[in-house]
Amino acid sequence: MITLRFSLDLAGVLRNYDLTNPNAMAFCVLLNSATLVLIGLNGGTTCVVVITMDRYWQVVHPVHHRVHYRRWMMYVGLLIPWLNAFATHTVPVVSTTRIVNGICVTPVFHTEV
Repeated sequence: MITLRFSLDLAGVLRNYDLTNPNAMAFCVLLNSATLVLIGLNGGTTCVVVITMDRYWQVVHPVHHRVHYRRWMMYVGLLIPWLNAFATHTVPVVSTTRIVNGICVTPVFHTEV
């Protein structure tokens, strides 16, 4: 995603946003404010923590793990971090991002390249 963002920036796609183009706001929110990059970073990092905690529980407390573990627990443990990453970054960016004079302005998360 970082490579795609920088390639589009070098090509001039992310410099001037046309308000008549329906994709302009999507490009502004998803690429220019680095929303997709941060969702991947936050969700992936938290998933690694959840997997590490599950493995710790499995190795250090094997009897307790066998008695209380259900398969759905891992699915929920891997879904919640991605939803959290989506909610904590996308909601503030979408609600505060504007296109002003053809420039994408993201007051919450300012990512200057």
